[in-house]
Amino acid sequence: MACIFCGVTENLTDEHVFPAFTGANLVVPEGSCKKCNGECGKFENILAAETETARHIFEIPNRYGRVPTAPVKIEVQGAGLEAVSIVGRRTSNGDIQPYDFVAETKTQDGKRIREGFFVSKEGAENFIQRSQTRGEKVTELDVPKEVTLISSTQQTIEFAFCSEIRKTAAKIALVSVAYQYGTDYARLSQFDVLRRTIFGPGNELALRIFANDDFARDYISTPKQHGVRTYLSAGMHKGWSLVSLFGGLSYAVELTSEFHERESRSFSLFYDTDSKTVFNPVVLYSEQEIIGRVLSPTTVFERQEAVDAQWYPIVERYCKDNDIELSRIMPS
Repeated sequence: MACIFCGVTENLTDEHVFPAFTGANLVVPEGSCKKCNGECGKFENILAAETETARHIFEIPNRYGRVPTAPVKIEVQGAGLEAVSIVGRRTSNGDIQPYDFVAETKTQDGKRIREGFFVSKEGAENFIQRSQTRGEKVTELDVPKEVTLISSTQQTIEFAFCSEIRKTAAKIALVSVAYQYGTDYARLSQFDVLRRTIFGPGNELALRIFANDDFARDYISTPKQHGVRTYLSAGMHKGWSLVSLFGGLSYAVELTSEFHERESRSFSLFYDTDSKTVFNPVVLYSEQEIIGRVLSPTTVFERQEAVDAQWYPIVERYCKDNDIELSRIMPS
C-alpha cells in the first residue's frame, strides 16, 4: 500500500472519499499518509467553516457525530429597548444562545449614550461597574417578564467558488478512483496533474463549477447527498469526473489527458449522509452520456446566478419538507 498523493508507504491512514465534515464516513483504507492527510485538512477545515450554516440547516454531522451550531442574528422583543438586534448562535437542537450586546447611539441633543442587553447577571454587573468607574450615569431597566427571540441566519453561495472547494472536488475525484480501482491504480502517473492541482497554488487542469439542466434532472437528490460520476475514454484518451456536493453544487474535473488503456472505464458513486451508506439512485444517463452533456455548449460554467438557480430548488424542497422557513436573497 502507498499514499495516493505522495507514494510513501509509512504512516498510512484512512482517507475519506468525501470529507468527514460533510457527514461522510466512506474511506479508502490506508489511502494516504499522515502528512498528506494533514495537508488536505488545511483546505478542508477552511471549507468546513465556510459551510457551517448550511450544514447546520441540513443537519449534517461532522466526524464526531455533531451537527454544527450556526451564527444567527437575533431580534429581541420585550427587553425594554426599541429594535434591539444582537448576535448569537443556534444549537443543533434549536436552542438560541444570545451574546451580550452593547451599542453606542446619539440622542437628539447630541449626547452619546450606550445601551446594553445582557444574557447573564454577571455581564450586566460588569458593564455597570466599568461605566461607573468612568464616571458615567447608569440607568438600570427592569428585567422584562417575557422576552421573545427571533433568530435568522444566512448562507451565501460564494463559498462554492472558492479555491478550497475546488481542491476538495479534485481530491474527491482522485480518492473515488482509489476507492473504485485501488490505490495502486490511483498512483499511476496519468493522475499526476490532478495531484498537483490538489496541493499546488493553482489549477493546472480544467476544474470548473457548472450548471446544466440535464445534470440537474439526472436523478433526484437532497442536500444531504454527495456524488461522483466518472468516465475514462479510451477513444479520446481523457478522463473526467463530475463531483457533486450537498445535492447540487457540481464541478467538472478533468481527471487526466493521458488515458491510454484499450477499454474505457466508468463508475458512479453516490453517498447519503443520513444512512451513512452508498446508494444507487435511478439515473437518466450513463456516465459517458452525462459527462458528454456537461461538456457540451448547453452548460454554463463559473456563473453564480446559474449555479444558484440549480442548487436553490434542492435546498428549497428540503426546507419545505422539514418545516424550515426559507427566503432567498438575490444578488444586487
